[in-house]
Amino acid sequence: MINVLIVDDEPFIRQGLQLLMDWESCGYQICGQASNGLQALECIRAVHPDLVIADIKMPEMDGMELARTLYEQYGGEIKLILLSGFYEFEYAKQAIKYQVNDYILKPIVKTELVQVLEEFRISFDARTEEKRHQQEKDRIIMAQHMQSILLGSADKESVANVQPSYQSANFLRCMLIEATGETAGRAECETDWCSRVEASVGEPFKGQVLKPFTGEKNAVLLILTDLMLKEEAIALEEYIGRLHGELNQGQESAVAFYIGKEVQRVEELYESYQSCGKMKSLRFFTTSGPMYYFEHMNTEIFTKQPGQREKQLFDGLIKSIEQQQMDELRSHAEAIFQFFLNERIEPGIVRIQLHYLAYNLLELVKGETGPPDSGLMQSAFLQMNYAMLSMEANIENLWEFSRLCAEKLKEQQKWNAMGVLARIEAFIHEHYRENISLKLLGEQFYMNSAYLGQIFKKHYAMSFNDYLNQLRVEEAARLLRRTDQRVYEIATAVGYRDSDYFINRFEKLMDETPAQYRKRAQAAYAADSTSCTP
Repeated sequence: MINVLIVDDEPFIRQGLQLLMDWESCGYQICGQASNGLQALECIRAVHPDLVIADIKMPEMDGMELARTLYEQYGGEIKLILLSGFYEFEYAKQAIKYQVNDYILKPIVKTELVQVLEEFRISFDARTEEKRHQQEKDRIIMAQHMQSILLGSADKESVANVQPSYQSANFLRCMLIEATGETAGRAECETDWCSRVEASVGEPFKGQVLKPFTGEKNAVLLILTDLMLKEEAIALEEYIGRLHGELNQGQESAVAFYIGKEVQRVEELYESYQSCGKMKSLRFFTTSGPMYYFEHMNTEIFTKQPGQREKQLFDGLIKSIEQQQMDELRSHAEAIFQFFLNERIEPGIVRIQLHYLAYNLLELVKGETGPPDSGLMQSAFLQMNYAMLSMEANIENLWEFSRLCAEKLKEQQKWNAMGVLARIEAFIHEHYRENISLKLLGEQFYMNSAYLGQIFKKHYAMSFNDYLNQLRVEEAARLLRRTDQRVYEIATAVGYRDSDYFINRFEKLMDETPAQYRKRAQAAYAADSTSCTP
């Protein structure tokens, strides 16, 4: 609905305008009234109308002064239609100067008002759609710049584009918000989960709420700043606790927060982003949570690296997993624990080194597709206290964990080869009716469009455009068989703006025009029906 504010110093005129027509059926709703320009400005600040219909002659502030003020303060964002009991050329000239949308003479004729409002609605819808496209374009561009910063590969241009949004901040943090359990099931797609986080954050600016770059559907990245805390007038822990409560919906550990390292500059955000990833792996070695602060995590595995011999043993196990040498996994597990026993390694150091090994195995398996699966997370190697088990039990647990990692890695390698194309194919099947292109797909999946075109053609043995046309024509054929829609209606329904071009594509792929195809299909159906009649 388009929100309208009516401004006139005569109450019966305001009332008459409301009763003159069915505003809702025309796509409008009256959001307020005012008796002069000053009252109108107060209403505008309170209700934010899309359109103001105002009389020119009013006390205190007339319609032309209101037009000038709106032009100066809102830059044409709020549109204005002026009413007058007489016509003067000077008013028309000023109306043009202040970008007044239209000028209606009193007494108001219903048909003229409806016509003016219909023209305004058409232009308003066009502007709204254009604005939406621009916002989406800006969002994609900002996401690309943020991606390069968070991955540590940003150039000066990316930093310069992101900097204005954060230039007043004294500190920044990346915070990864991950839905788990039942909440993950309800977060049907990245867009749904992003929308929930955005709604809880409250009017985030560009580049503040982002999808992570690992393909995780149930994870969202929030750039947290001290400005947000000052606006809410609360401490960091209180803000995060409140946000967690809103997203958690009263379920125990349904949402996990990974609050990254604090940094002072935009270009340092990659350090904070990397710390979120480290915490995701470290969370399996801590009892804290579901809110994990980098400053509170035990990061000894990053600072106390294993000795040369221990690292050789770990690397041997990792190499066997990478090369799928399943029959060697147990001997590597035995060698590791035998070394701990022979060298009489202090239990605390053993714990740190086993955490180091587990962290590296989890990172190896995780790859680019997000967190490891639940099978790994529930393995005895991560869940049990090695100090309470026999040596044979520890070897068994490490061997079983290594085997699971090797199997998971094999799945990941297969996914990496086909995963991106599989997601792109699903996206095409969902959006083929829209104006999609290789360029749009490249922006959506952060890939070079030329390279995407090459791998697409190699896998499907046809170009992207040919694939898209085939998909659209197949759907068009189904509609021709099952509906009585006109050809031009079907063309529009499957994504073609030009019905002649659609007919040309259809004939090229089906060796007959849509009309010929429908006629033949109907004849075949009639023949089948006759043959089935007893």
